[in-house]
Amino acid sequence: MLGISDIFENKIYIPRYTNNKMAFNMGDHPVTHIADPTENDILCGRGGGTNAHSGNIKFRKLVSAHKLRYLAASKSDKPSVARDVVREWRGMDPPGRFLAKMDTSNHPPPHQGGDGNDNDPPVYWYDV
Repeated sequence: MLGISDIFENKIYIPRYTNNKMAFNMGDHPVTHIADPTENDILCGRGGGTNAHSGNIKFRKLVSAHKLRYLAASKSDKPSVARDVVREWRGMDPPGRFLAKMDTSNHPPPHQGGDGNDNDPPVYWYDV
């Protein structure tokens, strides 16, 4: 199981805050059915496709900038450092998002038009 320290060990870990600990205003930026991730988006997953994404590279640089502070922090202060990293990422313009692939079999995307060719359906993402 991943832990909060994994964010500083070249693994991407997104802490889930469900009890109002972290709330972000995404403004006009969608949080589901995202077809074109931006450079301020992290693509969650494994492999070269996600590792090479510009947002993932940018996020690793941000994590690296906080690494010494994290290593110097006490065990009880480490989660605060990780939350600061997430808060800084989410506070960018446009807001930084942490995206995972959608299973569109249960949540069909909005109609996009197109040529009707279903051989290579588009990939959609949602903000975790």
